[in-house]
Amino acid sequence: MPSTVPPRPEPARRRRLGALFVMVAIAMDVLDTTIVVVALPAIEADLGVGGSALQWIAASYTLTFALTLVLAGRIGDLLGSKRMILVGMAGFVVASAVCAFAPTLPMLLAGRVLQAMAGAFILTQGLSIFQSTFPPDERASVFGMFGAVVGTSAVLGPLVGGLLLEADLWGLSWRPIFLINLPIGVITLVGTALLVTAPPPRGEGGLDLVGVALATTGLLALVYPLIQGESAGWPLWTYASMVAGALLLVVFLRQQRARVRAGRTPLVLPRLWRERSFVAGLGVILVFLAAFSSMFFVLAYYLQVGLGFSPLETGLTTLPSALSTVASSILSARLVARFGPRVLTAGSLAGVAGLVLLIVTISAAGTGATGWMLAPALLITGSGIGLVAAPVIDIILARVPVTDAGAASGVLNTAEQLGAAAGVAIVGSVFFALAAGDGSGEEIVGSALEGAILGALWVNVGLMAASAALTFLLPSGTAPRESVAVPSPTGS
Repeated sequence: MPSTVPPRPEPARRRRLGALFVMVAIAMDVLDTTIVVVALPAIEADLGVGGSALQWIAASYTLTFALTLVLAGRIGDLLGSKRMILVGMAGFVVASAVCAFAPTLPMLLAGRVLQAMAGAFILTQGLSIFQSTFPPDERASVFGMFGAVVGTSAVLGPLVGGLLLEADLWGLSWRPIFLINLPIGVITLVGTALLVTAPPPRGEGGLDLVGVALATTGLLALVYPLIQGESAGWPLWTYASMVAGALLLVVFLRQQRARVRAGRTPLVLPRLWRERSFVAGLGVILVFLAAFSSMFFVLAYYLQVGLGFSPLETGLTTLPSALSTVASSILSARLVARFGPRVLTAGSLAGVAGLVLLIVTISAAGTGATGWMLAPALLITGSGIGLVAAPVIDIILARVPVTDAGAASGVLNTAEQLGAAAGVAIVGSVFFALAAGDGSGEEIVGSALEGAILGALWVNVGLMAASAALTFLLPSGTAPRESVAVPSPTGS
């Protein structure tokens, strides 16, 4: 009697199937950075929260993700990438359930923080698995697919969120944007456990827990007052916190140098700060991510609360930007090969032009603005985003020694998340302060929303212009090295 047991997959097929499950998990992770944007008005109404709370819902994810990335990568080295990606997947499912059933803002924020921590493990260990299980001749295609999956997931987040809110599954309003992660997460967890193989852990080096504590505390001390300062009236403690945060980061850098001198593994290689390309590029990434991430945060809120768009209409309105981002990302490699870092300058200036056109359109149309009216400005803005976000890490790493490329890539990817969190904090504070009738940043007055979005967008213009200026500090004539950079986890 013939066997009914299906044949065991061949190694190559097994690798690809395993990678597919990991890719889906990473897509789920990245989707949650943007899917929540269109749900903020619904969350505001359901939980009875104000402007600063909405900023925390968005910023808590990117900030925690940034703070966990380097640590997650190091723990994976010590304990094994397969083990830790399974922990990350299981944690993401649990955290998504916490978010979906959260009755209060503190529980929702706790769930978002747990989601981000788990997501950092999924991303870092997924990249490690791709690197270790695929032979060199297959890695380029795998990482190319990874970049496409990440980018598509990020830009489709608002549209997927809009569809789920429009459907209002089981009358749960915004909660299905988190519930959808439960079945997907369980499937990817089982598939990864059965199909993925990974090398044994490397237990040398240990964890730099002091460095983690210094970096985490310093960054939180900087970002927390940026979000809470406006609603609190900018008391003395907000300024003291930012000064203390800056000092803690200086102490962190000194501690990293001391760790290297002692022959121990640092979180951040101190010698990276001597590379002009790296330092200038870090500034470009921080400012650029602050500009475009915060733009979508305030725009999605304005479209729904100010113009009365449904969540689905909001997602569809942002679609032109998403499509032009993908298109310009595809073209960016060819353009960089010819023009080098000036592509980043052109992309930032395109972002400035698109934002100014968006301001002009909103000013002229007022409450009569439609998605079609906003489409040209968003197309231009999206094209600029793709020209910067896709090649920026490769361009920066082109002048970094190959031996330091992995460490530098980790720092740059972390900077992307920090820039996004800081942008939401800064631009969001401006928006909600201008929209508040009493200046507290909490009570939103509809008649003030047009002025609020225009003021916030002018801040975005300033940030994007600063990004363009910083690109001139990059060495000219650089071209990205092949297969050095790790694609951006922002999906931008």
